[in-house]
Amino acid sequence: MGELLEITRAMPDLEPVGDGWTVGGIVVPYATEQRATDDGVSFHLEETSHGAYARDCRGAPWGWVQLRHGHGDVTRDRYLGRCVNLSEREDGLWTEFRINREHPLAEEARSGGLTGWSVSAIVERFRDVIRPGRSVRVYELCSLRHVAATASPQYAGAGVMMVREQPPGTPLADRWREKYASPVPQR
Repeated sequence: MGELLEITRAMPDLEPVGDGWTVGGIVVPYATEQRATDDGVSFHLEETSHGAYARDCRGAPWGWVQLRHGHGDVTRDRYLGRCVNLSEREDGLWTEFRINREHPLAEEARSGGLTGWSVSAIVERFRDVIRPGRSVRVYELCSLRHVAATASPQYAGAGVMMVREQPPGTPLADRWREKYASPVPQR
């Protein structure tokens, strides 16, 4: 008999959610016209239909969807985290990412500096719709490639909306608590 081959996992097992290192939010808003550009010079209107990413949402587990720092070439230094949840809701495509604590920008990605998200996707089916005074490209079927954390999101409203159990004293968590905390009645 030959030698035994030992296979080990490249990624560690998921840590329990609840320590502030899982972020979630909208990646692509649905049914909302967005002013977009592919080259930074010419702009157009686009909109994503509900159900455009349904196939990706059914493809659990979603670890193949990475959160990266920017959209550039795939390199180890761009990897900020992996997807642990991907779902379609009425208002858009939602995701949760487990942040890679070893990345130099990990703290920034969870605490306020890189809370905008930009999506990289392959558009497989679309239609052009003429609306009063404008033309809108409506995406009907897309395949998600990755999500880039950035200071300026691709779509208005796309980005981090929650941080799981983030402790007080973290800028993003403090802003969310201040904005959404329900007042405690005084006795």
